[in-house]
Amino acid sequence: MDEQAKKLELDAKAAWPRVMGWVGGATALIGFFASVGGGVTWFVTHHRQQAERQAKFALAQAQAKQGEYQASVQSYEEILKADPLDRSAMDQELNTTMLWVEDFHALVPEGQSAASEAGPALDEIMSVLDAGFARSKGTQTADVQAHIGWAHWLNQHIAEREFGAAAEQNFRAALAADPFNVYANSMLGNWMLQNHGDFGEAVHHLDVAVSTGRARPFVRRLQIGGLIYLERRGSRAAQVKAANDMRKSGEPLDEGYKKRILSFCFDPLVTDHGKLAESLSAVPADEAWETYLWLDMGQGEAEDHRIVHEFVNANLLEILGKRQESLEKYRLLKQELKDQPGTMQIAVEQAIARISHS
Repeated sequence: MDEQAKKLELDAKAAWPRVMGWVGGATALIGFFASVGGGVTWFVTHHRQQAERQAKFALAQAQAKQGEYQASVQSYEEILKADPLDRSAMDQELNTTMLWVEDFHALVPEGQSAASEAGPALDEIMSVLDAGFARSKGTQTADVQAHIGWAHWLNQHIAEREFGAAAEQNFRAALAADPFNVYANSMLGNWMLQNHGDFGEAVHHLDVAVSTGRARPFVRRLQIGGLIYLERRGSRAAQVKAANDMRKSGEPLDEGYKKRILSFCFDPLVTDHGKLAESLSAVPADEAWETYLWLDMGQGEAEDHRIVHEFVNANLLEILGKRQESLEKYRLLKQELKDQPGTMQIAVEQAIARISHS
């Protein structure tokens, strides 16, 4: 019996390592499958998250392209909630916010103030711009700071919640960092025109902005928009120069702007000879005439405008010193207008008297 017990004991000891090896292998196999299962779960989750991010990113870009800037910014915010360090989302949100600032408007029912509608939106804008400014580098720093200045101006001009020099300070700080920055120059120039600043400096800043070739439609909007109906000496000449440049370079100009430039710079019913002379003398005579016709194209019936065209052309000849040709045109106009008393007839008679007595 003792020998049999010893034999069993020896067999058990010999088998034990094999048993433990099997147990260890089984445990390792279980761990392996658990690890693989966890990896698959992570992969599926990560893939789903990436797909969701790409979908939100595409939505945000589409919203920005359609001009729905506030909705686009909010879509980028959704992405950043999941990953606050997503630099691509932060950069695109900043770029979209700057576009929002450039095209900012508050839609309210007629008769109601836009201040209450604009305030919360401008708070949202300021938050993104301030964060973007803190991490911006190089030329982007001036871009962002200029837009911060414009947001301050909107906060004062539309939201009516701010009074002070914050807008101008930001524009000038952006210019100190980048003297040729397109946004700082165009925004400061427009701001100065709206706030009775130095006219010559304002026009210079706008000219610098145009010369950069960047953001041209936005720059033209600030340039033309700031000059229209501005009763300052030189404003009509600056406006005609801008329109002439746009015509020559093939830039589009909104029909509404064309109509307003015509009425402000060339309409003989509201523009006296001195102001008309300023407009027609702004650029070489042939270019002034071509620009006038370009602005007037499609603005009304040809016959209605023929007499006005003749009057403007007579003024142009007068400015060029071609007195006899000019006088002949004025006298023909007087004959045509003899049965049409009014402002035009008076302007023609004054022109004839002016040339005859000079």
